[in-house]
Amino acid sequence: MTNLKINTEILDFLRGRKNLLAFSHGSDSTALFYTLLNLGVKFDCAFVNYKTRENSDLEEISAKELCDKFGVKIYIKTAPLNLENSGDFENTARKIRYDFFDEICAKFCYENLITAHQLNDKFEWFLMQLGRGAGLANLLGFEKIENRTNYAIVRPFYNVSKTQILEFLSENKIKFFNDISNENTKFARNAVRAEFSDKFVEKYALNLAKSFEFLSIDKVNLTGEFVYQKDKIFVLENSQKSLNLIDKACKILGVVLSQNQRKEIQKTDCVLSGKICVCKNEKFYFVAPFEKTKMDKKFKEKCRILKIPPLVRPYIYAHQEILKEREFICV
Repeated sequence: MTNLKINTEILDFLRGRKNLLAFSHGSDSTALFYTLLNLGVKFDCAFVNYKTRENSDLEEISAKELCDKFGVKIYIKTAPLNLENSGDFENTARKIRYDFFDEICAKFCYENLITAHQLNDKFEWFLMQLGRGAGLANLLGFEKIENRTNYAIVRPFYNVSKTQILEFLSENKIKFFNDISNENTKFARNAVRAEFSDKFVEKYALNLAKSFEFLSIDKVNLTGEFVYQKDKIFVLENSQKSLNLIDKACKILGVVLSQNQRKEIQKTDCVLSGKICVCKNEKFYFVAPFEKTKMDKKFKEKCRILKIPPLVRPYIYAHQEILKEREFICV
């Protein structure tokens, strides 16, 4: 069996670590399942059954059988959704599965969550963001390795096209399931895929992958770096680059910013999605989990002198080594 190519850096990152594969039994995740097996990367699987298709239960049964065949552990969550009446179906489904992945990774100490995002997905995101008026920092979407609070998201197929994946499955006569909801063009991503992205990637896949590599380097230079980062708190300069780094910090903490949240951040100190506080003083922005706790007067006065915003004080109170390590950033 001829394997699909996976970047050496990613293989080194996965080997010897505890990995969880987000598995749907569609073309992409099935191809990734076999590719990882053939390359000797050990992993377990997580499968979500939304009950949205006639074949949903058959897909679950087949996923179990496949994992049993190769001695791979599989975690399954049943979360029925109504495709027509669930409001924003894509975001709802995404939240369900990532909450599930978070739970499994935390409970069983997985270090990496492997997803089957591929080059077509990356280009779809690029076009969708381009149509919304985004800047470079938000045009590129996902990276090949993206650190989160408790684990890293790893995308081995980030530069592999859909055509390559389908050819791999066909040549090796590998069974997979086609998600017919991907053909429903009422969803923006599906419409972009059908009208624009797939044809473009099919023709320019190699050069497109190279372009994304160059743009990723430009993004790093544009975004800048954190002044301070430890565990779940991030401190960055209050500058024109701030929003890009805030976006990065929030992703690490598990929140993908909406356009409304971006606007809110620029106006005032705030709490996002009920769990992340973003606040600032004249020199710095602070991003950290939002907590509530009683603080003694001595600590409050110290924060006042150091100009630490009220919203982030409870987190720092619970981790006072932060002040000992980096008091100078606040004065």
